[in-house]
Amino acid sequence: MKKRFPGILLICLLALAALTVSAAAEEARNIASGCTYKWTKNSALNEGDLYNGDYSYFWESAKDQTVWLEVTLPEGETCSGVQVKWAVKFPVWGVEVEQDGEWVSVWEDGTDYLTTWTPLDNVTKFRIIGKSKIKRRMSINELEVYSAGERPASVQVWEPTPEKADLLVVAGHPDDEYIFFGAVIPYYGAELGKNVVVCYITESTITRRTELLDGLWTAGLRTYPLIGRFYDRYTMSMETAYKKIGKSKVRNYMIEVFRHYKPEVVVTHDIHGEYGHGVHKVCADIVINALKKAPDAKAHRESSRAYGTWDVPKCYIHLYGEEKDQVRFDWENMKLEAFGGKSAFEAADAAWQCHKSQTATGKYQVYIDGPYDSQIFGLYRTTVGKDKAHNDFFENIPEKEEPAEDGGEGGDV
Repeated sequence: MKKRFPGILLICLLALAALTVSAAAEEARNIASGCTYKWTKNSALNEGDLYNGDYSYFWESAKDQTVWLEVTLPEGETCSGVQVKWAVKFPVWGVEVEQDGEWVSVWEDGTDYLTTWTPLDNVTKFRIIGKSKIKRRMSINELEVYSAGERPASVQVWEPTPEKADLLVVAGHPDDEYIFFGAVIPYYGAELGKNVVVCYITESTITRRTELLDGLWTAGLRTYPLIGRFYDRYTMSMETAYKKIGKSKVRNYMIEVFRHYKPEVVVTHDIHGEYGHGVHKVCADIVINALKKAPDAKAHRESSRAYGTWDVPKCYIHLYGEEKDQVRFDWENMKLEAFGGKSAFEAADAAWQCHKSQTATGKYQVYIDGPYDSQIFGLYRTTVGKDKAHNDFFENIPEKEEPAEDGGEGGDV
């Protein structure tokens, strides 16, 4: 027996190590539906709307200067973090945990992000608290409370919008970026590693704003988009859309976006609004206007003083121009390593499917043929020469120089 003991011990130790590795690698679970909740007095009683997965409804607190939502995990569970999908972003909020009978702040957030992630370590009770100088409501579209374990890939941990954009995508509404632009975002962002900034002109509804972020995350984007707050009006007239949106206001907004983010390439909607939507027409029109005005320091002087001027090297417009001059992608046959070998179309379609309020109507799809083909773009303007290969927005755009390696002393970061 004594001779066999070391071998048995080794097997036991290996088995224990394997169990430890397995436990460490276990993915955290969303256990929000099993938690117990308390909230500010007189808050809404629709607790189920916190975790039902339906963005059409949201939980809302009472209106007060200090509002809070307390969460107690199920017995035997500990928390690794909480994802909040806000219906309306609270200006400044934080997370507190209970220590020795008192609430202690462990996190504070003042960003404008509508979906946020707060890591928590070995916590069994916490509360989300908002403090304001005036009385406000706390409105949450969806709450995801995660058990101990590795953070799932679906959890959104947004990074700041890049200060310098390689590609600026200007879309009228959430979901247009896939329906009409196909796999532009997953291909240039996740696959090729370009700094892609997505700019929406209208913010649309609470439901669609949450779907917007789900879609971009699924498309591989990790930097927060620009979400304009311009009024959305379904009309086939650009003039009517401009009247509701405010022509000078939205034009100046686009000039400022060009100057702030200094994109190498801009892509936007068809001049005719694809099927004729007035807001799509506005998008094309404000981009064309900004191409002219952004290099002129006298135009919208406020943004010129803040960011300087910018002359965009290339601009592509959906469906623009003659066939011989167009960039044509093949989304169905383009395989993307960043998405495990799936096609570019599959990557775009997965992001489009996140827009459940729109897919449910059955009216739209990611178009890869027909009059709204998301694979076709025309070069509207260039300062770097005309395309010859017709397969890449960045043709003739100089490659960014990689930073030189530091030859001095210093250890690993």
